[in-house]
Amino acid sequence: MVALEIGVIADDLTGSAECAAHALLRVSRSSILLTAPEVPTQDPGHPADNTAASDRAGMLRVLTVDTHSRGVAPSAAAARASAAADVVADAPVVVKKVDSLLRGNVAVEIAAVAAQLGRAPVVAVSNPALGRVVRDGVLHVGGIPLHETELWHVEPTPAPRSVPEAMIPLRTVLVPQRTVDAGVAAVADVLRDIASSGAVAVCDAATDADLVTIHAAATGGRRAALLVGSGAMADTAVRALAPEPDAAPTPLPRLRSLLMVLGTRASAVAPQLEHLGAEAAHIELVGPTRLLADPGALAARLSQLPARGLVAVALDPSAATETGDVSRLVHALADALAPLVVRYDGVFLTGGETARAVLDRLGVGSLSVLAELERGTVVSRTDGGHVVVTRPGSFGAPDSLVRTAHRLLGCAAHPDTDTHPDRTAPLSRRGTSPHRLVAPSKENP
Repeated sequence: MVALEIGVIADDLTGSAECAAHALLRVSRSSILLTAPEVPTQDPGHPADNTAASDRAGMLRVLTVDTHSRGVAPSAAAARASAAADVVADAPVVVKKVDSLLRGNVAVEIAAVAAQLGRAPVVAVSNPALGRVVRDGVLHVGGIPLHETELWHVEPTPAPRSVPEAMIPLRTVLVPQRTVDAGVAAVADVLRDIASSGAVAVCDAATDADLVTIHAAATGGRRAALLVGSGAMADTAVRALAPEPDAAPTPLPRLRSLLMVLGTRASAVAPQLEHLGAEAAHIELVGPTRLLADPGALAARLSQLPARGLVAVALDPSAATETGDVSRLVHALADALAPLVVRYDGVFLTGGETARAVLDRLGVGSLSVLAELERGTVVSRTDGGHVVVTRPGSFGAPDSLVRTAHRLLGCAAHPDTDTHPDRTAPLSRRGTSPHRLVAPSKENP
């Protein structure tokens, strides 16, 4: 048995994968437990079973649990967060990972985890590497208060004007930057007083060093801690672990075939597809109206393709869609493509909702994380040996899909190109403008 040292609870799969991948900085094995799939598995005779994955808590130093709860009703989110907390309850440090833009069921999940664990939350949501810092309790993105940006424009409610507002109805007390600047002992004293009062500590933080200070103050004296933050706080907790001696990185798998599923409406997708056009054996742009009308037609077309090299399927970046259709599109795409995934050595899934929709239909209960190719692009393996690559929908430079394909496929991205007369031409020659800016959807970070 190995003592569980850190448990991470995240509300979407791509965020979970990032946290689990960062754990490989200190540990040789890192897994994601997938909980509460919302749809039947593709094969009713083999339903998802999380029991074996849950048992891994006794074999891992770090375990990440994906509650897949960002977009569900608050009561369901609370129930999933409580169940996840029970899985990692033995860990002296638990990190409740929240969206770095404060989307989702933030307050109810924090409350549920805190109640389940009997620990006082310490909230520090800054992610300085992304330009997201908290000053005077207000989350700033690129120097602009979150509520003054357009980053919540597809959300059903306005952005919170402060972190304490996002915590309502929890009672909060601000730990200002001047206290954080005073050092670990000063922060520890304030956190102790806040916890004694029954309130939730909300911390200012401008740098990664500030997060280190807050982590040290919350975990000092061997106290069981509940830290709440973005992926940056999970990374801070991992870096405080002692590295495993002689831990060798797992070699990347070399694939013969890869199915890319781009279930996102982010503006980054069009230029990424433009670069991918010269590399892929086939790119299928899916019109939202046709997909919603008949997902089976897409499955039938793609089933005729040889499962070799690189095949990419993307929601057409140039096609208009209603905001309310986003979730329906994701699930229709998953319905169409999940049966085809097993024909390929690996699958690349963008967007947390898309990734979970596909994996839930396949009955995948856990993932063993192998590596992070670049920021947010995480390679994992299912218990059955299938390779799964996940990435947040809005991440990636224009050539990022090409780089991923080269890392996993090498020169096999488009084998036998002469046998594919319908090989995709550059997008600009097929009526799709690669430079058209498409508003990001709810599933994008």
